[in-house]
Amino acid sequence: MTTSIRALHHDMWLTELVLAEFDVRGAVIVGEQRALVWDTLSHPRDMEAVRGLVDEKPVDVVYSHADWDHCWGTAGLNAEMIIAHDSCGQRFRSGEVAEALAKKQEREPGEWDAVQIIPPTLTFTGFLSVDLGGVTVELHYLPGHTEDCLVAWIPKWGVLLAGDTVETPLPYLNDNSVELLPEWISGLEKWAADERVQTVVPAHGEVGDRSVIMRTLEYLKALQMGSPILLPDDLPPFYSESHARNQALMREIK
Repeated sequence: MTTSIRALHHDMWLTELVLAEFDVRGAVIVGEQRALVWDTLSHPRDMEAVRGLVDEKPVDVVYSHADWDHCWGTAGLNAEMIIAHDSCGQRFRSGEVAEALAKKQEREPGEWDAVQIIPPTLTFTGFLSVDLGGVTVELHYLPGHTEDCLVAWIPKWGVLLAGDTVETPLPYLNDNSVELLPEWISGLEKWAADERVQTVVPAHGEVGDRSVIMRTLEYLKALQMGSPILLPDDLPPFYSESHARNQALMREIK
């Protein structure tokens, strides 16, 4: 598994990785004084290609949330600061992240030995602005997929890094997503209505314009209402199973 790098803007790149069941995507933004890595993906080796992009600049890391495919690559960088939501920090402190790693190490001996669990060093609640020099990255709390999810807004380029709050062909709900669904939907509606947003970069699925947000919104609203949902006939197994699980979670509360 090798991370591919593609430029999105001058001084901004997407980091993309093909895993066994799905693809995952992060980003690198390089300012005049500092660089920021949005999600370190699944393994320290995933960051090898990133080190050449950031040159000698100090590096900040942002975890969009604490799921394994977004934060296990941090040991591959020499990060000065690791930023996340308070709830993300709690997932590290509770042992949840370490337990997930132990299970993977048990199932796949040797594959995950290089992973180190590196918790956030700076956490916040609602909003945090990070000045990299010449470019600012705004971090906004937007729970739903998990309680600790963030999105990152880069006003200079009209780019929204959506993490796992937006996903195509459909989003994945966790056990507590149902209670967070109203806040998830309202947060996405705000961004979908924001005409400044020109490019939406999910962690999984298609990069596109605000219509990518709308696709996730339409799915979540239909799921919430119990309305019929039209999905592609060639839906990958991971997403077929995810859709069935999403429906089951909704049925449990009705």
